[in-house]
Amino acid sequence: MRTLGIDVSHYQKNVNWESVARSDVKFAFAKATEGNVAVDAFFAANWRGIQDAGLFRGAYHFGRPGTDPEAQATHFASVVGPLGFRDLPPVLDLEVSDGHSADAVVAWTRSFLARAEALFGRRLIVYTGAFWRDKLGGVDEPLFKERGLWLAGYALESKLVIPKPWSRWTFWQYSEGTFNRPSAVPGVGFCDQNWFEGGVTELDALCRGTTPVPEQPPAAPSDGRWPGGTFFVWPRTPAVTGGAVRAWQERMLLRGFQVDTDGVYGPESKRACLALQRDSGLVPDGIVGPTTWAATFAA
Repeated sequence: MRTLGIDVSHYQKNVNWESVARSDVKFAFAKATEGNVAVDAFFAANWRGIQDAGLFRGAYHFGRPGTDPEAQATHFASVVGPLGFRDLPPVLDLEVSDGHSADAVVAWTRSFLARAEALFGRRLIVYTGAFWRDKLGGVDEPLFKERGLWLAGYALESKLVIPKPWSRWTFWQYSEGTFNRPSAVPGVGFCDQNWFEGGVTELDALCRGTTPVPEQPPAAPSDGRWPGGTFFVWPRTPAVTGGAVRAWQERMLLRGFQVDTDGVYGPESKRACLALQRDSGLVPDGIVGPTTWAATFAA
């Protein structure tokens, strides 16, 4: 069984999602971000409209290997926000190198996935096709095989070439805009169309995720060293909690920042973190990792 879906961006402008939902379409991906600053002008409307129409929804980030991967992952996660009911795994759209070598793009991809998955608490899907085969040489390693493939391929299914390391696709973009288009979609017109390998039950299972619940940070060492483990991020489900968070909050309070010492890294803690990072000349991303931790406990 296969399930029909579409993907959209600002190119489609205003979409009538109620009309889309009355068609055979069951899911939709919307472009959220690109690079480390750009936000798709129609993402907020699409993200809300897909959900209100009762469709499964997903968000994708157009990767730009020419700029910092962790900054892009943070940007992506901050725009999309926490994932909920009927939200598909986030997607990294990888189709340009920005002039970088294959090895550099692969390293960039590893870093992006690591940060994005820590922030979302979900394993990502990778969108790619000929770019992976031709530009990256079909790099074959388990890190990528363990993530679903959204295949860009506009040939007959019998002639599809699935790039290594994948052996199958989870989603298949078989129609791109006006190319290889089977028909217009009510409420949106001609757009990218996709198959999901499975039915609604499998889509629902994919939304629930198979990635283990993100680990909580270990207890903070008494000498002020970074405790290791997960970074402190908000929003995240479940919230980052525990003794290490409380130790950081207590240190921030001593430094004059207004923050509760409840051991829960929430919006107030993130605001205090942003203020500390700006004061310390760090990238203000609101995430407590080794560098921000060191700045917090500096003499």
